[in-house]
Amino acid sequence: MSDSRILTTTLQPDPKTPVYSGGALSIEPLSRKLRAATMEAHKDVERRLRLPDSITSLVEYERTLLRFYQLYLPLETMLRDFPDWSMMGFEIPGVRFSSSLAADLGTLGVLAKDPPAITAASLPSLPNFACAVGAIYVLEGSALGSQYILPSLQRLLGQQIEGADTFFKGRGEATGSYWKVLCRRLDEYGAIHPDHMTSVVAGANSTFTSIGTWMRQ
Repeated sequence: MSDSRILTTTLQPDPKTPVYSGGALSIEPLSRKLRAATMEAHKDVERRLRLPDSITSLVEYERTLLRFYQLYLPLETMLRDFPDWSMMGFEIPGVRFSSSLAADLGTLGVLAKDPPAITAASLPSLPNFACAVGAIYVLEGSALGSQYILPSLQRLLGQQIEGADTFFKGRGEATGSYWKVLCRRLDEYGAIHPDHMTSVVAGANSTFTSIGTWMRQ
């Protein structure tokens, strides 16, 4: 049975998330809305990536890391450049995931300093901050889900990837707690800016699509 869950957990909000209400109108929490509204895009990515089943050798592992790196570096850089993160209560994105990928590739002896240029068409469409929020939802959820994939890769490749698996470890022991905090921030943002929900969903779907397309080229 496949453990293809690198993006599955992206769609699991904190079950303790409250439902925000304003008068007689109840606002669906943004994390739950994202889960429902990105379900098809998520399933499509699962079909395309087939992780961890698509990795059967060290060469394929290295290729997967390199492809992720080529996408994540410009994407994380683009997200970091949005000026509204702190003002809206979010942690300012860094290049955490692409840095982990570069370190893993370096450990494996695969050069990652100068990745082939990725075209703008291969990156998600994130024309505004709300769309960027949707992209963060996908990346952080992917980090959470990747921890379910790592044991399968370790059983298959063993010492070959020892010290070169930081990307699939996500945020380590802090991954789960960080995800819960992120879901709360998403729901707070959605409650304050309900008119932004459409753009957040669009950004998340566009990010799913970019990952699925780029990784299988």
